Amino acid sequence: MPDQPPPEPSAVREPEDRDYLLKRADQHRRQGEQCADASRSLHARFQRLYEERAAALPPESD
Repeated sequence: MPDQPPPEPSAVREPEDRDYLLKRADQHRRQGEQCADASRSLHARFQRLYEERAAALPPESD
């Protein structure tokens, strides 16, 4: 069997998924504000990842 690239992850197109991702980003932002420095950087990283995933979703169609 020839080497094949893995299939592209299917983008979730539901508006509530974008809302979920942004909600999780905000939760990590708030948790980071209440943590020691080591944990703060981890929460900041998760916040950025969730925001990037939300931004990567296709635009919502009306």
